[in-house]
Amino acid sequence: MLFRRQRQVDLESARQALAEGQYDVAFAMLESALRRVPNRYALGTTWLHLAALYALYGEDGLENGQPALRNAVTADPNLAEHPLYRALYWEFAAYRGASVGEVKRGLKGTELAAPKIEGVPEPDLELYAVASYHAAAALFAVDAAKSAARRLAGIEEGALPAYLEWRRWSLLGQCAELMGDWEEAAEAFERAVELAPPLEQGAERLSLAGALVELLRTEDALEELELIDDALLSDGERAVHRYLLGRVHLELDNPNLALELLSAAAALDDHEDGPSYSVVFASAQALAALGRSAEAAEAFESALALAPAEHRAFTQHEAAFALIEADRLVEAEALLAEVVSDPSYSHRGEALADLADVYLRRGELDAAAELAQQALELGATAPACITLGSVAFEYYRLEEATSWYEQAVSASQPGDPFWVAAQQMLADVYAQLGDGYVARLLQHAKAALDYTEVASEWYLPLKQYVEGAKQRLGGFERVLN
Repeated sequence: MLFRRQRQVDLESARQALAEGQYDVAFAMLESALRRVPNRYALGTTWLHLAALYALYGEDGLENGQPALRNAVTADPNLAEHPLYRALYWEFAAYRGASVGEVKRGLKGTELAAPKIEGVPEPDLELYAVASYHAAAALFAVDAAKSAARRLAGIEEGALPAYLEWRRWSLLGQCAELMGDWEEAAEAFERAVELAPPLEQGAERLSLAGALVELLRTEDALEELELIDDALLSDGERAVHRYLLGRVHLELDNPNLALELLSAAAALDDHEDGPSYSVVFASAQALAALGRSAEAAEAFESALALAPAEHRAFTQHEAAFALIEADRLVEAEALLAEVVSDPSYSHRGEALADLADVYLRRGELDAAAELAQQALELGATAPACITLGSVAFEYYRLEEATSWYEQAVSASQPGDPFWVAAQQMLADVYAQLGDGYVARLLQHAKAALDYTEVASEWYLPLKQYVEGAKQRLGGFERVLN
């Protein structure tokens, strides 16, 4: 079995190089081994391992991987029945555009096992684990994430060579992403970071940070992003890095820095059709956070042109809000009417509340109240109550208005926009109600003022309410008996 030992030495050396991220060395070792193999089985399996190495490059590995796979089965026709050959065959087929049904049928019978194959000197258990990994990669390529994750979960810890073990966790994370399980994705990517060689860790940290952003673990995401060595990233990875940093700083209420980072991401992500949907959408959000409503509305319109079907309704909703802020009410109404007609949209209540706000701004009070009641029934309590309070205020039903605004305060958190708006309006109502409500006026005006920017049109009126109320209370903040 001298040839067997020689082949194992070549394979182990190549795998060690792969574990260290030295792909050129691994290719050179396997290509060198092709010139020294003693028989057709050794030649076929070496070509098979070379094809598997090309498969790690995904679609980019097709050009060289498919010929290597053909050479394997030409050298040893028996390998056509080997699980690794079949897994690679269908992985390459998936990259060429094969359907999910074709790939699943083609992979039947390649689950982890060690069947006796004619011409194979002895079962190579590790080879079957490698086959299972590539079968999972094929399934993932045709969006069969659940099936891919099941294959990956069936591989025992330590069964794969080191260069595939971290990739297994990375692929598990990607499967969890597709299935919307961000907790599981974060855990898998964390393992991938731990196991990946230094040259590969940056890309895995990007994936981990992306999952953490989706989980709103903003500080954790920032910590991961700051650990990444920018010099080791490709331009595409740098674009993702800037994009994620932009989203993080948007969450941390640093919209100027967020916009700067997102502009850098757009420059790096500049494909033939321009930046990706995610970058354009986040940039629009940053513009909206900066109060640049007209620019935000234009950016959201650009995002709409790029939005995938599953994000279209949400993008329309965000675009409509920017249009409302830019006083483009007719366009906002048209978008919101489309959004609320989508029964699958999970934020229909909020969209109805925004549509009610459009009618309120146009002075169509009864229509605004009717829509706000519908929004209230769908759980959009705070925005619906603010609109209902404002309708009551316009009709000078002040006691009713205070009741609606108090409900809005109770349904929101201190400092959030609905809470602040409700406090502002309560101050306005109590100012109308006269001297018997001075203490309540002071309470709500102070609460609102704590969260109102100096540049806001509300700032001076609130400040005057506070100063006036204090004077009327003799310098105290409540009436003394």
